Amino acid sequence: MPLIVLSGQPCSGKSTVAATLQQLLQPSHPVHVVDEPSLHLERNTAYQTTVQEKATRGTLKSAVERAISKKTVIILDSLNNIKGYRYELWCVARAAGTRYVMVHVATPAATCSEWNAARPDGQRYSEAVFQDLAGRFETPDSRNRWDAPLFTVRPGSADEASVLAAAAAAAIGAPLQQQQQQQQQGADLAADAGGLQEGLQQGLQEEQLLHQGALPGELQPTIATTNPALLGTNVLHELDRAVQDVVSRILEVQQLAPAGGAAGCMIDLGHAGRLMPERHLPLAELRRHKRSFLKLATKVTFSRLQDPAAAQRMFVDYIKQQLAAAG
Repeated sequence: MPLIVLSGQPCSGKSTVAATLQQLLQPSHPVHVVDEPSLHLERNTAYQTTVQEKATRGTLKSAVERAISKKTVIILDSLNNIKGYRYELWCVARAAGTRYVMVHVATPAATCSEWNAARPDGQRYSEAVFQDLAGRFETPDSRNRWDAPLFTVRPGSADEASVLAAAAAAAIGAPLQQQQQQQQQGADLAADAGGLQEGLQQGLQEEQLLHQGALPGELQPTIATTNPALLGTNVLHELDRAVQDVVSRILEVQQLAPAGGAAGCMIDLGHAGRLMPERHLPLAELRRHKRSFLKLATKVTFSRLQDPAAAQRMFVDYIKQQLAAAG
């Protein structure tokens, strides 16, 4: 399920857009809207100073991180006026492996000011806060990966409904059959919001572009954004025992070999492979290799050593590398 981020000037109609998107998606997908009122944030207080604004963005981002999942569509209804902050939200979606859609509510600043003045006292931005936020707004740019795919909505325009429908269809990335069902479910809305059917058709075109690679699909987590897997409490013990089994097998074969015959003797280590050292390997040296290998494994390649059998194979390869390096 995607993260849909709304961006726009204060009092630009973002909450109305969020409600419309929720209405379009909710018949077939659970939708959760994150905004300031749902987190008990009073807008004037939340954006009064730089420190308070930073804390507000952190609160909204934390709410998104808690809510984002593969099963629920998340709509972030807030200013999202700083491109660096939008990049952070994009990273959240990438870490979760979900889709990401940017919806820019492009209402003229003069209209936003009029709408702000018409609001009740408890919902109105003070003039100082409004002018400060409006002056620092950074318009989304589709050339930035964290602002794409970008859908620009102009409230009151003839194509508003079609653009929102296209954004909803592109966000869920539904198969053709599901999108056709959405068309049927949205027939009642078409009477009040002309162009809905055309918007869904546009969404189908967006989906075709998506499958062709022209639009991004689900974001893929990277090493930087992926949390390490939780491991059992006995994993280190299991790896240590697996590596010790290799050491014990090498010592056993060398002891059974005739005097001076250990050098050049093929040591069969089962699924861990084979080892043919050119000289006798004393216990102290094998212990040193074991300590170095486990230390390296826990720091660099630990995620690859959750399987004891894989640890044994890699330990044998490590011994071969060390013997080759020693000449």
